[in-house]
Amino acid sequence: MDISNLAAKVQTALRQVWNPTRFWCSFPFVRIAFWLRERKRYNSMFPRRWIGPAAIINQDLELVDDDDVDKLDRSLLDLLVARRDQLKSSSGKFSLLNISLFAFLVTNYFNKSADVSVYGVSIKSSPGVAEALIVISSTLGIHVATIQGNIAIIDGAIAHIIKRIFPTGILNIMQSALVPETSIGKYFPINLPHLVFTSGHSLASKSFVYFYLFIILVAIFGVYIVNLLLLRELWLASSIGIYSKIVVIYVVVCGLFGGIFLFLTRLPSPYRDFTVLHELQIAEQLNPVHASKLWQRFYKAKIDDRSDLERRGFIGPKAVKQG
Repeated sequence: MDISNLAAKVQTALRQVWNPTRFWCSFPFVRIAFWLRERKRYNSMFPRRWIGPAAIINQDLELVDDDDVDKLDRSLLDLLVARRDQLKSSSGKFSLLNISLFAFLVTNYFNKSADVSVYGVSIKSSPGVAEALIVISSTLGIHVATIQGNIAIIDGAIAHIIKRIFPTGILNIMQSALVPETSIGKYFPINLPHLVFTSGHSLASKSFVYFYLFIILVAIFGVYIVNLLLLRELWLASSIGIYSKIVVIYVVVCGLFGGIFLFLTRLPSPYRDFTVLHELQIAEQLNPVHASKLWQRFYKAKIDDRSDLERRGFIGPKAVKQG
């Protein structure tokens, strides 16, 4: 047999084995790289924006239809303030009940016999009472969090309407009067631009704000630590058997979901900005040529990338819906 023919056959056989092996070895890496490029392009076209609750309410109300702008008036402000105060009253009552129950649990945890009277009902320490009270407290905590979430929404609307109907010169006064949670009780003049706080005074103000936030964080951390100690005591003591452990699990779940809810309703949330799609829709209606250029600019790289991988066999042809 001719040596050259044998070598050619061996090379062909090796190539037939090597090519599929190389393809399948590189397949996951190519697909992952394509997915990462797709994500990068997606994030570039539709960026993620972090916006706080008050800011998103203000931006949304800024776009109220012209026909309805006049309805954002003093009467609506009075209605929102009245309803907000009602919710605050309900929230305050539930919070007071929660504090009373928490104080009872803490004093009994530190072996200080204590009785507490809540709305005329006397509570004494006995087996199962701690479990019942901590369940009530956790459930009320979730309810209070939802009420306060609604209060935060109304406060955002009130702050926006204040900016609409009151002169700029008294906005800080009106915000302190109607949305006191947004102010620390210090007046910052806005009609006297030639008067500026001294550096020492500004430093003292900032120090107070930082100290205030620090105290709040310490208080929250302390409450969580005490709650964990209480739950540990209930778990170990199990005064009502397996039900004590069920109570502990329930309270932990309530705490986790309550924390998630506070995160979703109080802190800045991520939003996808689809302004690009609005630009395309408007361009398609007013200037089709410009719309075509926008499509090329936004989608050409994605289409070319996918077509290349389809040609190389790493991605199957995209199915086209019939009808």
